[in-house]
Amino acid sequence: MKRAILFVNGNLSDVSQAKKIISKDDFLIAVDGGASHIKKLKLIPNIVIGDMDSISREQRFLFPTIKYPRKKDKTDFELAIDYCLKNKFQEIIIFGILGDRIDHMMANIFLIAKLQATSCKLRIKIIEGNKEIFVLNKEIIIKGKIGDEISIIPVSNKLERVTTEGLYYRLIDDTLEFGTTRGISNVMKETSAKITASGGTGIVIYLNINSTDINTT
Repeated sequence: MKRAILFVNGNLSDVSQAKKIISKDDFLIAVDGGASHIKKLKLIPNIVIGDMDSISREQRFLFPTIKYPRKKDKTDFELAIDYCLKNKFQEIIIFGILGDRIDHMMANIFLIAKLQATSCKLRIKIIEGNKEIFVLNKEIIIKGKIGDEISIIPVSNKLERVTTEGLYYRLIDDTLEFGTTRGISNVMKETSAKITASGGTGIVIYLNINSTDINTT
């Protein structure tokens, strides 16, 4: 499976965390200043994408780049996602997408939700600290520990026929409405949780409350 690892220029609480996931076959993409995260890992990005307004001059000449003008209709992150789609990556793992720019963060997450709503074959996951974020449009299986928390947040008008397995508060063919909090802070009662939905799109947030270890699958 072709897998891209994206490093965005946002918060990354533990850079070494990414090293647990990255393999020699992964394609490393720096979204502009996200190149600094890769440099801290003592790795070299396969490509740096963006308008280069937040990458150092040194890194700009050290790494291969695709440069865009500052005045453009897409963010650097969306351009990096376009690159992944063009090159037919089947899995995308994203680091550094969460940060102080809440406008960028929300737009990026909604972009991912819209993208994955149209493709069941593409797998996208955001990792930051003890949090993992997925997009639910059909089915998700999450490996974790008993007591870890899972939240299901609709980003379409309705998330329909939601069924959960392995969670303390069971949902069976339930509908979650956009703008409601019913799916927040469910708890894993087994080491695996399965969430399915037959209509709509949702964001699923997994919180590993027992440690900062992350899933590598």
